Amino acid sequence: MLRITTTLVFVLLGLGAYLLAAAVSGGTARIVLQSVGGFLLGTVVVGYAYQYFLGEETENRTVAKLDEVLGRRVDEIYPGAQRYGFSGFAKEIPRSVFDRLGAGEELLWLDTYSPDLRLFVRPMREALGRGARLRMLVIDPEAATTALRAEEITEAGYEVESFREDTRDFLAVLAKEAAELAEMPGSLQIRRYADLPCIPMYLRLRDGQLVSGITGYFLSEPSFDTVHIRWSNTPTGMLAGFQRYFERKWRQAESLSVAALPDSLDGA
Repeated sequence: MLRITTTLVFVLLGLGAYLLAAAVSGGTARIVLQSVGGFLLGTVVVGYAYQYFLGEETENRTVAKLDEVLGRRVDEIYPGAQRYGFSGFAKEIPRSVFDRLGAGEELLWLDTYSPDLRLFVRPMREALGRGARLRMLVIDPEAATTALRAEEITEAGYEVESFREDTRDFLAVLAKEAAELAEMPGSLQIRRYADLPCIPMYLRLRDGQLVSGITGYFLSEPSFDTVHIRWSNTPTGMLAGFQRYFERKWRQAESLSVAALPDSLDGA
């Protein structure tokens, strides 16, 4: 409204100056009023011409140049960052990975389990309501690797049986969500794996193409609330390797010899 109002004021002032010039008999005054009117009207015409014909191209060139300069600067601080797709650090993972996830997008989720599941159930529901697809790989509670991971974090108060029980609860909550969300526009698929956990990763695709990703670490304490790394998709970056790893693990999880998930979990 401010932009439209300002434009109208300029136009009216310019027309007013021209009309007043026609009514003035003095030569100097007429010239001054005509000049003012021409300037005001010309400002509007030039402004709109720039906005619609040159503004967008100029802005795109400026943004591209800034991206280039920033990319070089980041690469000086973190050698190889631009080449490998390093984009900085992230907190509040994994619950924040569902934010702004919508139709045409897919999230590939790989972790053991997440203690803050009940905090991300709502954003997960909202993402599915917007038409997002979710594929989640969760560690098998009965697997040997589950016990090994639990033993790594005993100093934080975890025990093998409590870790297994938490993972069972995690899968039970997801099973309940999968059953309740079956009619959502999006889809939720969950599978269990029993091999090496590798690293936590959350990869985002749009129309089947990698867009971005976040990865973490398995440390000697629960790592879901520690700093994670953000990745962007570059031709020689890390994201493609993360996706290949996920897809291989996804295929293996489908044919695990451990007890199969309920049908409501293995697809939606």
